[in-house]
Parts: sequence; C-alpha cells; structure tokens
Amino acid sequence: MKIQTVAIQRILPRTLLLLTIASAALAPAAAAQDGPAWAVNAGIFNTIGDDTPFEAGVELRLRPRTKMNLVPAFGLAATEEGSFWVYGGLRFDWQAAEGWFISPQLAVTAYENGDDLNLGGVVEFRSGLEVAYRLPSGSRLGILFFHLSNARIYKVNPGSNSLVLTWTFAR
Repeated sequence: MKIQTVAIQRILPRTLLLLTIASAALAPAAAAQDGPAWAVNAGIFNTIGDDTPFEAGVELRLRPRTKMNLVPAFGLAATEEGSFWVYGGLRFDWQAAEGWFISPQLAVTAYENGDDLNLGGVVEFRSGLEVAYRLPSGSRLGILFFHLSNARIYKVNPGSNSLVLTWTFAR
C-alpha cells in the first residue's frame, strides 16, 4: 500500500506538472484540431521483450478543451495474444514545422494481460510521443512510441514499450 501512495503522490503529479509546463511553453505554436478525429494504429507490443506480438487499436481524439490546447483522447487496443486495454488521457498537438506535428501524451489505462505480458495489475499508465505528418487530405500519418507501466503501484512492474503506425482522420 505504501508503494501505491508514493507513486500517486510523487510520480503522477510530477508528470502532469511537466506536461502542463511544456504545454504552456509551446502553446503559441500549437495547432489545435478543428474537431473530433479518429485514429487507428497498428504495430509491435513489447518491443524490447523476447515475445513481440502484433497490436492494434483505435482512439477518439476530441477537440481541445483548454487554452493550452490539451486534447482529451480515449481509446482501446489489443494484442494478438489476448492482452487488451482501454484508456483515457490527454495529448498535446504541437506543430513543429509546416505539416509536421509532435504530440506528447499521457493516459490512465485499465489493462488485462490475457496470454501476454503481466504488467502487474489492472491500473497502468500510458505515456508516449507521436510524430505525424498532415497529408493533403487533412488526415495525419504518424509513428507513435509509448510506454505502458504501473509506476510501481504493484510489486510486479516490467513495463512494455510499443511502436505503432498511426493514421488520424476527421469523422
């Protein structure tokens, strides 16, 4: 129980504070979405482990809800070995150059390991970075690297890294 308290009191607030500061610093260069968008992704789960199953997911990205252009995002993903997770969190879309976007993101997930990697428990945190290019159609094609871990709120905490290709389109 003490580990859970330490993780909640130290790690989560510091991560949220870092994202808030970064968002405020980059806000003038932010390129907010015009409206809700869907993103689909596919790639490799647990890229560092011996077993690297295929994963796929879908995400709903709402329009920014704050002056800092933080975008609420909700999604679900699964691996071919039966793991799946649902998540909700925030992302920040920063236009780095004409047509190019860099999007840090943080979410809380509910994870079920199936026949796949045991990440320690149901509550996990998903942090990642997406680099995407806006196509002439307005959709975005990108690559997303994210880490899924429980921040040591459980005794078992191997973590997992995923590398996925993303395609985002307005609905």
